[in-house]
Amino acid sequence: MPDSRAVLVGTSTYVGGLPQLDQAAANLTDLHDVLLDVVDTGGLHLFTDPVAARLVLDRLDGCASSPADLLLFYYAGHGLRDQDDRLCLALTGSVDTPRDARRTSLPLDSVLEIMKHAKARHRVVVLDCCYSGLALDSPAAADLHLLTATNRTTKAAYRAGARNTEFTGELVRVLDGPGPLDLGGIYRELDRALTARGRPRPRQRCVDHSADLVLRP
Repeated sequence: MPDSRAVLVGTSTYVGGLPQLDQAAANLTDLHDVLLDVVDTGGLHLFTDPVAARLVLDRLDGCASSPADLLLFYYAGHGLRDQDDRLCLALTGSVDTPRDARRTSLPLDSVLEIMKHAKARHRVVVLDCCYSGLALDSPAAADLHLLTATNRTTKAAYRAGARNTEFTGELVRVLDGPGPLDLGGIYRELDRALTARGRPRPRQRCVDHSADLVLRP
């Protein structure tokens, strides 16, 4: 896809008491590889174990500031809830209490505000974390295509010793398959496969014809 950009963020190492999540780092590597058919190498920006929200937001803002066909934001890691039940994306030093979550993490609202004003024709947010369905409640997400690993109250699934989290492992498998597939088809395959295995059911919200965007050429 010409002039497309993606910011991929994964937090696998935690020093503030959250469980380690090695799968998040592998998620980034594997998702990067399958997205090379959609996004040029120069447009793929990976952040593994970012220590500050500003590092991610500055890069995302730079990607959003000029016209593009696609801007995609992806996060894998622990999802936290702040005092107002807003979703925060855990960073290396995040603390999982409602009082501390927002100031020690990457607030999802900050990501969505940048995505909301991005000049890209298609704006897609993919979240692989606990409570990721909370993104559906954010006013800033109204005009974005959302794909989340869970609903508002469910934790995302991963297995000890597995290479990927359950959601992203299936997403990579689908994206690496044969033939063209749009976002709507990708969601249907994810939903079918994950539900069949008893994993949390993913969620999707489309904007206009965003489900027709081909992400598997």
